[in-house]
Amino acid sequence: MKYKYQLHAHTLPCSACSEMYPEQLAKALYDGGYSGCVITNHFINGNSGINRFMPWEDFVAEYEADYLELKRCSEQYGLDIIFGIEEHVGMGLEILCYGVTPDMLYDNPELRERDLELWYETLKPYGVLFVQAHPFREQPYIPFPQVLELEFLDGIEVYNADNSDENNFEAEDFIAEHTEMIATSGGDTHEPATACLGGIATATRIRNEKELVAVLVSGNYELIKE
Repeated sequence: MKYKYQLHAHTLPCSACSEMYPEQLAKALYDGGYSGCVITNHFINGNSGINRFMPWEDFVAEYEADYLELKRCSEQYGLDIIFGIEEHVGMGLEILCYGVTPDMLYDNPELRERDLELWYETLKPYGVLFVQAHPFREQPYIPFPQVLELEFLDGIEVYNADNSDENNFEAEDFIAEHTEMIATSGGDTHEPATACLGGIATATRIRNEKELVAVLVSGNYELIKE
């Protein structure tokens, strides 16, 4: 497998919990031998660094800005930068949306609501994939670690570099019993030092959101678990 892609990363100022700016992420990916990244900043109901009470179009524009800046900073390194989302859907549980684009967000202001079914029914017709982030993570802000309703999920993150080994093992056990679901890996990176932990390795480049979905659906990739 020739190309490595980070599938779970956060930058400032979009994600309040991040400790790096887009230019720092771009350099770290290049230095670590990665071919690109899906930028999955926290959205409107998550740990957003953007004022969630501003008008919808203004919020989406601010959200898109980190992605555009990462694309600009990555041009000198030849990296593939893909738009994505991490959204909180309740009780500390979060989803990763792959295949989503900014235009889909601008066109659907109802996505301001924290409702997994609404998100799924709104974006699934576009071909968006819904993957639960770190489903078995044990943290004080997650009262009941669990897998969300399977009817609204396409897969789960089976390796998350910010999880404990035990939590990742639980995810692996789950996917072993649900082989029809997509398995992903991500660094959940918030700083340059962890930009090249987790992700996937592929035989072909992933240059945009549609190509990302096609690769994940095909299963023609390897999980990076380190």
